[in-house]
Amino acid sequence: MVSGEITARFPVLEGALNTKNYKGYALLDDTALTEQGSYRARAIVVRRVDGRVRSQRFIDLETFAEESAARQRAMTAAQAWIDDEENNDKLGLPTNFSSL
Repeated sequence: MVSGEITARFPVLEGALNTKNYKGYALLDDTALTEQGSYRARAIVVRRVDGRVRSQRFIDLETFAEESAARQRAMTAAQAWIDDEENNDKLGLPTNFSSL
């Protein structure tokens, strides 16, 4: 999915660069240059279900001397968060009901 298609599905990311789709989530690389001249790795993760934002996560990470390293870290962290979220299905919690 290209950036334009992502922002069409996720209007909250309209005008954003460096967007990517991963497992139904829109990822935005929000890496930024700090006042000290290093790059803060940051990512935004958004998921929409039935036209409504279901979840959004802002991930702030460490700083890097090289922009490319910060961007790679941001996307890796965002994908790891999604993978972890998939494994934490809140609807699959155990109950006290016994089967019939």
